[in-house]
Amino acid sequence: EESHPPLQAVVLADSFTHRFRPITLESPKVLLPLVNVPMLDYTLEWLASAGVEEAFVFCCAHAQKVEAHLQEAGWLSMSSFKVTTVTSTDCTSAGDALRFIDQRNCIRGDFVLVSGDVVANFKLEDALALHRERRKKDKQAIMTIMTKKLSGASLKRFGYSDLVVGIDPDSKQLMTYQEERAHTQKGTHVRVESKFFKGRKSVQLRTDVMDCHIDICAPEVLVDFRENFDYQQVRRDFVGGVLIDEEMGNKIFVHELTDRDYAVQILNLRTYDAVSRDIIQRWVYPFVPDNSVTPSQMCDPGYQYLRGNIYRQEGLNIARSATIGNNTVLATGCRVGENTVIRASVLGKNCVIGSNCVIDGCYLNDNVVVGNNVKMVSSLLCAQVTVHNGVKLEEGSILSYGVVCGKDFNVAALSRVSLIKQVETDDIDSSEDESEQPADPNVSTLKQMGGLAYAMERNRLDAARDGTLSADKSIWDAAAVGTGGAGFLWQKREDVDSEEEFQYSVGLRWRLYVGKNQDLLIDEDECSDDEMGVRSRGGAAQANVESDGEDEEEEDPEVIFKCEVTETFLRCVRMQYDQGNAVVELNALKLAEDRTFADLSRYIFTALLALALPPSAEVHPDNVMLYATEVPECDKELMLALKKRLETWGPLLQRFLKNKDDQVELLLTLEEMCLEEGVFEASKGSRYTSVFVQTLQLLYNMDVVTEEAVITWDEEKKHADEEDRKFAILAAPFVTWLKEAEEDSSEEEDEDDEDDEDDEDE
Repeated sequence: EESHPPLQAVVLADSFTHRFRPITLESPKVLLPLVNVPMLDYTLEWLASAGVEEAFVFCCAHAQKVEAHLQEAGWLSMSSFKVTTVTSTDCTSAGDALRFIDQRNCIRGDFVLVSGDVVANFKLEDALALHRERRKKDKQAIMTIMTKKLSGASLKRFGYSDLVVGIDPDSKQLMTYQEERAHTQKGTHVRVESKFFKGRKSVQLRTDVMDCHIDICAPEVLVDFRENFDYQQVRRDFVGGVLIDEEMGNKIFVHELTDRDYAVQILNLRTYDAVSRDIIQRWVYPFVPDNSVTPSQMCDPGYQYLRGNIYRQEGLNIARSATIGNNTVLATGCRVGENTVIRASVLGKNCVIGSNCVIDGCYLNDNVVVGNNVKMVSSLLCAQVTVHNGVKLEEGSILSYGVVCGKDFNVAALSRVSLIKQVETDDIDSSEDESEQPADPNVSTLKQMGGLAYAMERNRLDAARDGTLSADKSIWDAAAVGTGGAGFLWQKREDVDSEEEFQYSVGLRWRLYVGKNQDLLIDEDECSDDEMGVRSRGGAAQANVESDGEDEEEEDPEVIFKCEVTETFLRCVRMQYDQGNAVVELNALKLAEDRTFADLSRYIFTALLALALPPSAEVHPDNVMLYATEVPECDKELMLALKKRLETWGPLLQRFLKNKDDQVELLLTLEEMCLEEGVFEASKGSRYTSVFVQTLQLLYNMDVVTEEAVITWDEEKKHADEEDRKFAILAAPFVTWLKEAEEDSSEEEDEDDEDDEDDEDE
């Protein structure tokens, strides 16, 4: 067996972009917490788990902060996974960084090139083996790019630009790579050189591909960057250059990940939001909050994983009347006041939330202080931010480090506010190389002044946080942060409209999946207390998370399993999985929970029934688009909607119905859902009561259940109470017809047998 040098990786800890400004002026993007863990830690943990033995972390802007984090997190002291920092503050692009790495002569063979803001969980063995096999046959096969097939809706969910790739379907060689930013003029045609088709049976032009920004590279890649100083960006310059350079003859290939694999680069705030929710909902397992991601976390208090994807650490102080909703993460030291509602949000360490607040779909980093009667939706608050009483943050708001919002101020949607004042040449969404110097997160533009001015500014900032700063002493923009606040508003680019800006913001989920159905938008001002109560995924009211030491309400394992099956199935629908892959996903869940096939089919079936109706309150925004937009006006419309879904997913359901008993169990489940009993409470299943018989007949006609199963179900109901026989009575004519049809069929078979016997006698 051929030996290979230890597998190495180059990790770029600088994005060289402006997309996260003004945040990246004060701290590196790779250290921005993603579900309370710095992005860089996810990348390094994945590399370590994927068999990489040595990683070189390239640091540029904020290099000292990155190095300090690596030391503190324990990465630099690991024995099985060697991490080395490579620092150069003069580089302005990924190309410069790779040329600097090349000068160090530290790469000894094939290596993994990855950005420090990538979250992945797949194994590298298959892709690496194929790369090495190609290299044996052709030394000019210098790079393998990881890609993943996604639908247009999923690509939009991650905030990715339109990408067209040309691939040789036989060899998997990349022929063309064309990326368009959202604000550019889109055409209806793709330009492909005729030479790509020469000597090939076909070339696939695909728009359903996501570039994971993970590459397996040969050492020749560094040589190419060394010899071409005009190569600045990996995709635009290097990949583009290789594809058009016929003289050199170098080749790039793609490796498509499976449906079960996860790999996404955090390109913008839209991706940040989508990946955060995937981590919370455990699609990036084993990289989930209740598993340690960094070496140092082994000694930290871990998260407790609760029903509804609620994660909580020790040391919380949460008022009894506060409500903690699904998909929420609470780090140690958090305090939450009376009658506050927190849902689908992440709170870092030592966050303080006042009373009567609503925090929905937000990300609060460490040591954020929020006053009373504050409402915020789909916003990001960096560390040390203070929000005073009565403030309202509209969707897509970004408050950078140390910003203070004055009392009763309304922060407009998509606002970006920082203690650092924007200069005229700054574009917050530019993708050009950034070369700014690090800035003190607590110091604004007066930091260049002498010691006295610096001290005065710090005193003003402290007064703003205390709520004692008067308007006449403020040096900040009251129009951006309100009276007594601290911060400057960053203007968006003139050539980017609001709708496009939403596409790359944390506020997109409210518009992407709601569309024209404005009834699905929540207006907290018009909601009653009951409507504001957060419900669990199973439909039952979610118990408040308390930290007073008393025993909590015991979780219903059946509700948990129903939620897991439903969300797994809906993800398969949303991601347009092949049904064979969907079976693998659901079977894995069955084995993990030690359940039966009947248990799986029960909740797949009820999920299909629910899709023909509008989504209930507990449906995650990512799945809203899968449901009907309104209640069918008549029974016929409802049955047509159900039939359409059964035509697509009925075969999957059939694969889990192994015998007659499983089918009878399915009919009992239909009854239970119509009555909205047990785990189906408040499921809107009662809408199927009027069409129970039609649903039963549809299941029979589409071969989901057999006539034997229907007759057995009816016979089991004969000795039940009249109330329990409600649906059997409704279905009596249909059951009678089945029995008569079965008798007629039996008589015909008997006659055929007699005829056969007569023929034999003759």
